[in-house]
Amino acid sequence: MDEKQLKVLTDQIQDELRTINDINVELKKEMDKKAPMERIEELINKAAGYELSVKTLSDQFNAFELKMKDFKLKTGPKSFFGDFHKEYSEKGMKMVAKNGKPINGTSYTFTLDVDPQTLLKASTIDTYTELSDSALADAVVVPMRTPGVEKLPDRQVALMDIVGRGVTDSNRVTWVERSARTEATASVAEGVTYAQSDLTYIQKSAEVEKIGTFIKVTGEALEDWPEMLTQIKNELLPSVERKLDEQIYKGTGTTPQLDGIITGARAYSTTTHSGKIPGANKFDALLCAGTQIKEYHFMPDNALMSIGDHDKMLMNKDSNNRYDIPAFVSIINGVIYVNGIRVIANSLVTDGEILAGDFKKVTLYIKRGIEIKIWDQDSTDPELDLKTITASVRAVVKFPAPSAYAFVYDQIADILSDIELLIA
Repeated sequence: MDEKQLKVLTDQIQDELRTINDINVELKKEMDKKAPMERIEELINKAAGYELSVKTLSDQFNAFELKMKDFKLKTGPKSFFGDFHKEYSEKGMKMVAKNGKPINGTSYTFTLDVDPQTLLKASTIDTYTELSDSALADAVVVPMRTPGVEKLPDRQVALMDIVGRGVTDSNRVTWVERSARTEATASVAEGVTYAQSDLTYIQKSAEVEKIGTFIKVTGEALEDWPEMLTQIKNELLPSVERKLDEQIYKGTGTTPQLDGIITGARAYSTTTHSGKIPGANKFDALLCAGTQIKEYHFMPDNALMSIGDHDKMLMNKDSNNRYDIPAFVSIINGVIYVNGIRVIANSLVTDGEILAGDFKKVTLYIKRGIEIKIWDQDSTDPELDLKTITASVRAVVKFPAPSAYAFVYDQIADILSDIELLIA
């Protein structure tokens, strides 16, 4: 590897950096004109790919540069004994020692004529450097830093992927519900008048609500645009998604909150299995919740449980302490299906509770997707060279009154108490 090859590497790195800069310029334009989130993520991922390429090329450049330095110095890492051996070999023992005396005919003890430090003129390139107590400008080898920021994982969203999805360009979503019906349909003999059936319809609506947050950053931090974008993607966007997910689950429906599912879901009430299940367990409770939903002619597709309750189901054992999974249960890659109902473990759910339902009967409409904005005029921000970055979304949940019967939300213990067969 010569200097020409190093120059090629340098040019490659510069080209990659220019490309990253062009992508960042384009990304800022896309964000200013509120481009779709898919386009924003595409540019972020593209920039990340080039950043990885720059890191790889930079690592190669640094490695080759160190090798060339060693080659020019005709030496590797310096050590006292290496220099001593060289002096002894070239000038003879008398030049580096006096009063030499053989030991066992093979070894010598020496009194050095010179300060050993004169043989250690070059700093050792393998010396570890601590960031906290060393001047990095003078360090030959800088301690390695791994990419990214280490943090505790955040809760995974659970409901946004299983409810119905839609978009709206209005500030309110309206629909029509049949609120009452008198059904008189019957077999009629010839010449007999049909009976009248009555239907009542009402209009219902739900308001678009806003969810958002903000952070403060310095102007210097914002100039590190690629890293800032990474943190926006990893912190701000998921934060808004988690809160939206939480609102779908347990929003009160009172402005500014969305209409959450557990607020309107029905409690377990069917008597079909009351007092009929011997040794009832959580699998039975889930199946019976599904029974109630089917009795209202909905088709349950998912159920949410706490992480602890979910894992306890996997450890279900019989009276001989053998793992026991009912015939109506299947487990695929750790996911439990109870009579076709997928069980989702999530920390949104409190231990001991269950939400089962036909989740497509609730629809999340997005008025405005998650939007990131950067502001520089807020209170004393200009004086402190601070920027305010906001993240927000506008959405509405359509949860019709009839759809309440598509869900069962209750304490698992209450369901078990109802279905357990008591043996006298």
